[in-house]
Amino acid sequence: MGMIALIIFFITLLVSLIHIGWGFGLVWPAKDQQSLVKAVIGEPNMHLMPSKKLLLIIAFAFFISGVFALWGGYIIAPPLPLWIRELILFLSAFAFGTRGLAPFLIAKQLGERTQPFKTLDRVLYAPLSLIISIGFIILLINT
Repeated sequence: MGMIALIIFFITLLVSLIHIGWGFGLVWPAKDQQSLVKAVIGEPNMHLMPSKKLLLIIAFAFFISGVFALWGGYIIAPPLPLWIRELILFLSAFAFGTRGLAPFLIAKQLGERTQPFKTLDRVLYAPLSLIISIGFIILLINT
């Protein structure tokens, strides 16, 4: 279980660091901010990245979810009841699973998305979210 927890942690850490970079003006992997918005947000009427504050909150959420994976894999042991760990693992699996399934189940309700986001969402963002969700489910089952 430790290996699954470490994989989840390093993926969420990388995603967290990317969001921190975006918060401080990094436009990678795009060439400019507008291209970045089209690639990672996909909202046709949006031309600027969200605020630094929001991006840092998102980065923190990804980082904390990775720390929760470490807890679920018995790599760290905070002084909290085990039922909290199980609840957090369940909620993490649910959140990442919902994010991973969303473009396939409710894409029409979300409205039209721009390219390349639409493609990236289906081939990268959503599958990665589903993989993380499955990892959390495995950790939950083995608690």
